[in-house]
Amino acid sequence: MFRFFRRRGYNLLEREMLAAQRTRGVRQLVCVAAVIVLVIASFVGTMIVLSPLYELYELRGERQFMEEKLHEAKMNEEMHRDHYRWMQDPEYFEQIARDRANMAKPGEKVIRISEPSHRPPRDEAPLD
Repeated sequence: MFRFFRRRGYNLLEREMLAAQRTRGVRQLVCVAAVIVLVIASFVGTMIVLSPLYELYELRGERQFMEEKLHEAKMNEEMHRDHYRWMQDPEYFEQIARDRANMAKPGEKVIRISEPSHRPPRDEAPLD
């Protein structure tokens, strides 16, 4: 009458099939978990490897920038040292006085040469 509720025993073949299905499900679960672990491990490994490499790349760029600044500072220092040496030389002051202040020694004449102004020629009419 109530065959639906009657419990029936499994034979050996059915038991093996059920065990194989359970085993297959467990294997699939283990494979999925292994893939997830590998992806996470590769991501973490990449971050561990690439983070110091990126920092090294940044430090090399900073080192190159600092070396350029050092070279500029040395060139600037050399220029100022030369200027200081010139300032100690009386002939330098004499040359500066002649060039910039139009001064001359007694008996010398100062000749100024003015640069020509840029005016349109007279025979051409200005454009309006």
